[in-house]
Amino acid sequence: MLYNALSTLGMSRTLQSTMTRQQMELTRANEEVSTGLHADVAATIGSSTGRDIALRNLFDRTDEYVKTTDLLDGRMKMMDSAMTGILTSGTDLLAAAATGLGQQSPTGSSLQIRARGVLDQVVGLLNAASGNSYLFAGTALDQPPMRNVDGDKSGLRSPLQIVRDAIQSATGGTAMPTTAAETAAVVARLDDLFAVRDPATPAPAPLTDTFEGGLYTGTTAMQPGGTASPRVSGQPADATTVGYGVQANDPMMRELLEGVYMLAAVDTSKMNVDAYPDYIKTAVDKLSGGLGKLREATAQLGIQRAQVATLAEQHKTQKSVLSLQINNLEGVDPYEASTRITQLEAQIDATASATARIAKLHLTNYL
Repeated sequence: MLYNALSTLGMSRTLQSTMTRQQMELTRANEEVSTGLHADVAATIGSSTGRDIALRNLFDRTDEYVKTTDLLDGRMKMMDSAMTGILTSGTDLLAAAATGLGQQSPTGSSLQIRARGVLDQVVGLLNAASGNSYLFAGTALDQPPMRNVDGDKSGLRSPLQIVRDAIQSATGGTAMPTTAAETAAVVARLDDLFAVRDPATPAPAPLTDTFEGGLYTGTTAMQPGGTASPRVSGQPADATTVGYGVQANDPMMRELLEGVYMLAAVDTSKMNVDAYPDYIKTAVDKLSGGLGKLREATAQLGIQRAQVATLAEQHKTQKSVLSLQINNLEGVDPYEASTRITQLEAQIDATASATARIAKLHLTNYL
């Protein structure tokens, strides 16, 4: 006679193994419910893993472009605000200075004071920064581009003193021109002072300092040898580069600053009548010309900012589409996952009950 013998020890171990597997599956199911993703994506989606990786890579690159466009927009917004502030201050000064074109104004000293205030404002706005990066310094982002009007701790003469010394070198020592010929000489000397040149070229005598180095300390317009220095730009998309960098040593800024410095350096109410007309006209023309070019640059910056905003929206839309595609591959149906958890919990309870019953079985119960 044959008997089928079944060991309680063997049954117990089988049930324990089953419970361990079920508990691992339950842990995995709970993890999938909490994350919304398959616990082992590659094992679950199989041959679609390659496509999932490609989508992930494209998503990451798109996300970087979203961050880049946000950064560019923030910098452009601050740059636009600073340039608008310069336009406002400069336009107010131009209106005040233009009243003296017809005849010499007895309030020239107040014009000088006003010009000095505008000069401080313009220099401060040109030293605007976004985070740790100065906006108008070119590629030398880590330092303010403009020296303070009254100087700094560098040991160099202050920018205002550099301008006054340049004027005196053209007049023969007086603080302001006294004749039309001296005014012409002063204008020529200041044009030399505010010009840019190869950094390896010394300043034209008798100047020892020039705009770059004496007033401005950012990226020079030229590199040693005379080639143009690289400009700040951003890449908001593949094959798209936006050269949005306005620098404090751009021609419009130098022209504007030359006009403001001319008004701030001397008291035109005390100037000789022979020297005054050409001097005030040149200062007004410089200021007006610089402001006009600055308006054009501000408008161009607005166009570039709109371009970046359009690209940013495109990137965000693409990022949403990619996220949906990735979720379709990696995502878990929450209803199915919850149902699986309920089933596993019921199975574990049943296995635990069976294990407990087997543990109570003893041979003596049947003897």
